[in-house]
Amino acid sequence: MAENKNKKRKSQAPIALVYFSTMIVFIVIFGAIAIGLMNKVLEPERIASSVSVADSNPTEENNQTFLYMVKNDDNNLDAAMLARFMPADGKIMLVPLSPYTTMSADGASQTLDQVFKASGAAETAKTVSEILGIGIDRYMSMGEQCFENLCDNIGSITYEVLENMYYVDNDSDDVVNYKKGDKISLQGYQIRLFMTYPKYKNGYSQNVQTAGDMMKSLINSGFKLQTTRDNLDSIYSTLLKESAEKNFNAGDFEKTKDFYYYVMDNFDNPADTLIPTGTWSGNGYRFTVDDTFKEQIKSVFKAN
Repeated sequence: MAENKNKKRKSQAPIALVYFSTMIVFIVIFGAIAIGLMNKVLEPERIASSVSVADSNPTEENNQTFLYMVKNDDNNLDAAMLARFMPADGKIMLVPLSPYTTMSADGASQTLDQVFKASGAAETAKTVSEILGIGIDRYMSMGEQCFENLCDNIGSITYEVLENMYYVDNDSDDVVNYKKGDKISLQGYQIRLFMTYPKYKNGYSQNVQTAGDMMKSLINSGFKLQTTRDNLDSIYSTLLKESAEKNFNAGDFEKTKDFYYYVMDNFDNPADTLIPTGTWSGNGYRFTVDDTFKEQIKSVFKAN
């Protein structure tokens, strides 16, 4: 009897093997058919996705003008910078402005520093717009620490000192002590000191030039770093949190951040400077922009 059972088991083995093989073949064939059907179903979505990306490329309608202002603890305007973001052209045009810029040289109109101290960032942005004859879409003021953190989050720059520099600010811990020809890697704190150094041989016009050169170098070097791209959300989140008076928020950044990625991916050295031309008063504390520059900035900014 046991012998018959063993024979029955042996006789069933080939049948089971055939059944199992048939199932495997069926699964493979069915899987291939299913994958093919899924690909056909998903193909329109892939095409639509690629079209969407192409359609999101920036145009001149996406150009924006920003005004950034740096203030000290006494609410004095340390520096001001216009930035025209032109993503379709792969450009960030920087226009450094002296806090001593004024509407006219007659002494009747206030400097940007005086406007800022009396009325704040919004009124200062309005004044800059009137002086240059261009619209300003967004503005932001930030304290010294906020500015330094922003620079450090983007990166650092290497700078060759153009003249002997020595200055001690009795109202703060700021100390500047460098020799001509020194080549140094500047962090945010040092960048601010160079931008606001009060004893340049060429006067405050050198502060304007230095601010433009340093921020241009910082942006161009920072945009080449993968860390800047990876941390762009964090950089702007920190900036919005630490800054003072402003008229834009995280939602405004969300609408434009893809254009920053676009510039990073497609252009080298997008930042460039446009230095204002005009007349400094005899004591060097008032600067009046000339009409030639006003026409130039409208042309470069592609602003009507």
